[in-house]
Amino acid sequence: AEAGKAQEKDKGAAVAEKERQKATAEELVTTEADKAGSLAKEQKAQEGGSGVGAPAEEAGTNAGQAAVAGPEKGVQGINVLPLASLKKSENGIPRSSEKLTVPADSFDQRLFRIFVSHRWLQPKKPHPDANGHPKYQLILKCIEDMQKRGWVPSDDDKIVLWIDYACINQDAKDPAAELNDNMLRIVGMCDMVLTPVVDEEWESWAAHLERDQIEKDVAGTYGAKQWQDYWKRAWCLLEMFFAAHVPFTPQLVLPLIGGEVLNFVTEKKARPHVLYGTRESEKNEIAFFLVPLRDEKLEEKDPGNGELFSENDRQKIKYHVKELRISTMVRQSKTDEAVATFGAFDVANVLDKLAEVHKEQCQFQQQLERVQEALEVRRKDPKSSDNAVAGTLMTMGLVYERLGRFDIALQTHEEALEMQKKIHGHDHVDVAKTYNNMGSVLLNQGDYKKALEYFQKSLEIKIKALGHDHVDV
Repeated sequence: AEAGKAQEKDKGAAVAEKERQKATAEELVTTEADKAGSLAKEQKAQEGGSGVGAPAEEAGTNAGQAAVAGPEKGVQGINVLPLASLKKSENGIPRSSEKLTVPADSFDQRLFRIFVSHRWLQPKKPHPDANGHPKYQLILKCIEDMQKRGWVPSDDDKIVLWIDYACINQDAKDPAAELNDNMLRIVGMCDMVLTPVVDEEWESWAAHLERDQIEKDVAGTYGAKQWQDYWKRAWCLLEMFFAAHVPFTPQLVLPLIGGEVLNFVTEKKARPHVLYGTRESEKNEIAFFLVPLRDEKLEEKDPGNGELFSENDRQKIKYHVKELRISTMVRQSKTDEAVATFGAFDVANVLDKLAEVHKEQCQFQQQLERVQEALEVRRKDPKSSDNAVAGTLMTMGLVYERLGRFDIALQTHEEALEMQKKIHGHDHVDVAKTYNNMGSVLLNQGDYKKALEYFQKSLEIKIKALGHDHVDV
């Protein structure tokens, strides 16, 4: 009888906890998030060409110049690895040359995205895994365990991963260079960071430690050599800081998560970073959740001072640390101070990237604020090109349209158009793109005759500049 009562009590507690999680999730999914989701669907339809009107277009960029187009890349140019494809790989973690990845913007539904942050086990070969693919097995087992527990989607088709070895062109002259412009966007699009830790000697340090002892200080207590080395590596430190600092929107991921992941997201309001090692695999335990690295830790654990396999990457690391510092100052409303410290060019570019992250997370008001800041920074900077200012205006027009503020969107596009005509002349492709975007706004306003006029102007310029057979025509 006593056992039966205890069992009923446990069941009641479990039901209560599930109801608490559900209530917390419902509280987080605000009206604002619903609007953002609706806008995201409209945006996806329009940009994919399946909605009403032509797809929105961005300005072109010139090599060596500020991001003229502004923050309208989203996840374009970023590849991800579907979980189903990873499971089918015969060589463990697949190399980019195996072409198992797909563009991140090729899906018509919101997927759960996992960023795999890890230390390569064979850097001289080079290969991220060891013989027998133990890291590959850890990644799969961790995700499978989270699926069984309801933490992440149980459907493999709803999970994709970003793994450097698979998603960055390993045959490029300098693979790390691909991260220079994309690191902030890559981490920003992901919902979780996973660090697999291969540790065949786990019993030597873990035999006398209970799980709750490790949980009190995972970073300092987890004794695996690969984990200790991870904390020394510049790229690994950088990824941890980006995971903690890049904007994250809990509302977008709530429908895809549950259990401990949901608890972490609702409590911390942060992107979860989990550690899963050989110890957890052998003991059939869940992954450990890491405490997000906050601003003050950046001085103590500066990735710029971390270890590297190639010193050629040192400047790249320092550049990304600068991005982190700028993004922190922007978050603290210290943009002017950031400009004084780091210069207008770098601050404006970071604002562009932050705006891209907000766009990807359907935070269009926050995207607008970052674009407005970028425009102000560029307008105040005497070294900033008119082309960069025009591109930022063009982006701002797109954001206003996304927010349904059509009158000001049209005015902003008109301002961009006048600048582009002065810079390039009347027959430039950027002029055509702005005409197209103005047509889209007019279409949304129901002014079909005027919209058609602008679409025709756009088409005529593109035919003249690109030829009849170009894909944009």
